[in-house]
Amino acid sequence: MRAPVVVVVVVESFAAPSPRARVVHRVARAPRPPARVAVVVRPVADVVDAGAARARIASASRCDVGRGFAIVAAPRTSTRRRANRADDESARVRAGMRATAPMPRVATARARRERATRATGRWTRVRTATAPRARLGARTNASAAETLRFLTPEDVRDVAAAHGTPTYVYDRATLDAQAARARAFPNAYGLTVRYAMKASPNAAILKTFKKAGLHVDASSGYECERAMKAGFAGGEISLSTQELPSFFEDLVRRGVKVNACSLDQLERFGRAFPGGEVGVRFNPGLGSGGTGKTNVGGPSSSFGIWFESLPRVKEIVEQYDLKVVRVHTHIGSGSDPAVWQKVSGMSLDLCREFPSVDTLNLGGGYKVGRMSYEKSTDLAVVGVPVKEAFEAFAKETGRKLKLEIEPGTFLLANSCAVVTSVQDKVVTGTAEGHTFLKLDMGMTEVLRPSLYGSQHPLVSVSKAGELPAAQADYVVVGHCCESGDLLTPAPDEPETISERRMGEVNIGDYVVIEGSGAYCAGMSSKNYNSFPEAPEVMRLADGAGFAVIRRKQTLEQILANEVDFTA
Repeated sequence: MRAPVVVVVVVESFAAPSPRARVVHRVARAPRPPARVAVVVRPVADVVDAGAARARIASASRCDVGRGFAIVAAPRTSTRRRANRADDESARVRAGMRATAPMPRVATARARRERATRATGRWTRVRTATAPRARLGARTNASAAETLRFLTPEDVRDVAAAHGTPTYVYDRATLDAQAARARAFPNAYGLTVRYAMKASPNAAILKTFKKAGLHVDASSGYECERAMKAGFAGGEISLSTQELPSFFEDLVRRGVKVNACSLDQLERFGRAFPGGEVGVRFNPGLGSGGTGKTNVGGPSSSFGIWFESLPRVKEIVEQYDLKVVRVHTHIGSGSDPAVWQKVSGMSLDLCREFPSVDTLNLGGGYKVGRMSYEKSTDLAVVGVPVKEAFEAFAKETGRKLKLEIEPGTFLLANSCAVVTSVQDKVVTGTAEGHTFLKLDMGMTEVLRPSLYGSQHPLVSVSKAGELPAAQADYVVVGHCCESGDLLTPAPDEPETISERRMGEVNIGDYVVIEGSGAYCAGMSSKNYNSFPEAPEVMRLADGAGFAVIRRKQTLEQILANEVDFTA
């Protein structure tokens, strides 16, 4: 008889819950919940009242305390990698897979070292039985078949024939629908939706969202320039940047609204525009993101002015006679809705400190499920308590604040797919071997799996424009001379390969990478191995065909800025 599965979850703090705290909630509601969930809290000082903490988890997860929640203190030396491994085991439970079949991972020296560390090191504080791990090199199949979102198999064939592969394909109807959903965000006294254009800055997308009534959130001075070239007025652009550009004064004179993201930025603005209106971005001391790399709040993040520096902010504001008209906070991409709502309340407290503030910008980061088993944030739901908080603030202070939000992933993630071709197929013929599909794209088009261990739906289409009847297990890799160019990493582990169950394909067939709208074309490792930028096309509304919105780059364009040099 197999031992019951135990899911170990590392919670950074009950005062400031990490994204991993959500795992407990989802595991408890899984179709086949584990027999016990051990919640490891670090640091020890955070466990002020273990009983209250246990009750809080049980209440949030709608799970009987008797199911076996345990509060176990762990030392501060717990690492993110061990937390990720706990998340991997809970992920298969969330996906409805059998509780006795842990997610396998490929045998690597690193993995063997970590297993040895867990067996002999600090994890001995949690003494619970676990199910036996699957053999090394075992297959990891998707829990549900992924499907095409807006393209048909015939569309895939036709796009490949007309534009070649790889090609990004955006769907105008999906872009319009997501923009409408964002504009319906519950609000009390006015709403401005700003498209976080770093998600994908193509002018066609900017123009689409301008027509839909959206404004722009820019992350650099160059994005401001790009947005204005696409038709946005300076007054429709908000700049929150890690690097305040040398030409920011010109942007402000053209109407761009600056949010100072550091004390130095605030001083630079004050020296340039004494008596001017400015926004201030704060780090509220709390963050949440889909991964550590997308968490932009809390003490481990450099984004924004640390909230305890508020007295210094007031000193600078007084010194330069500035008028703070906006407070801005943003805690991360793929953030926990509960944490996001909590930060909303904290941000309103910051607004109390500046009587001149008339707008609160709560950023974006709304989680979007790309895979069929992943959940998406419902803006109509998470916005209700925020609206109520604004109303309560107005009742208390007499100030009716306007709301700004900055969605990027929410608008773009599932609005684009990349059509690619299988250009090679390799089999490593050992007991721990795999069948590798080599695509004619990779981290040069979709970097997220290599960077974050992100999961993207992969859908096979035959070169005849049909969905394959048979299924097979593949490791899918890109075309770059880089072992990390991987399309099927283990969830949140970009260095661990896993197999994907998908339609059987051969060389010359197609694979569609769904969920490729946000942070793909705009965040690719451009020209690595001298591969050119892929073309982008827009699928027009009402089946009116496809329009090219960026041509494929030529070799001459890649070389255009190089200067002749005699060696």
